[in-house]
Amino acid sequence: MQETEDPNSRTEVVRDTIVLQLKLIVDGLRDLALMPLCLFAAIFGLIKHSERPGRYVYRLLSYGKLSERWIGLFDDARKDEMAPLKYQGKNFDDLLIKTQTAFESKYIDPEKKDLLVKKMNEALNEINGKLNSKNKPDQSSQSV
Repeated sequence: MQETEDPNSRTEVVRDTIVLQLKLIVDGLRDLALMPLCLFAAIFGLIKHSERPGRYVYRLLSYGKLSERWIGLFDDARKDEMAPLKYQGKNFDDLLIKTQTAFESKYIDPEKKDLLVKKMNEALNEINGKLNSKNKPDQSSQSV
């Protein structure tokens, strides 16, 4: 982008506002597409791969991060002439971890949680074993 105009000129502000709206639309469409794709990738990875079940989800996140850079939603923030904003608080993941911990300590019995996790892993291992056995050719049916 060429920066020939004063960032505080009215035409530059109008242009940047329109560009931001377009970027928000593209970002929203990307996020809308990522929601089902991420869910499908997680389920497929959990069922198909017992050793690296997150391989598809994390690859999808890598593509998402790359598209975030391409969209450059907040790139024009560099035109801010005021003192830099410094965020020193906790991020959204910290809030989720705190909420999960509080919820689990109040409502989830640790023994039942461990049993549920164990049963889920057993079920996924069984599905994974069946899928892997279907993908391998039956050695007794192979002719020499």
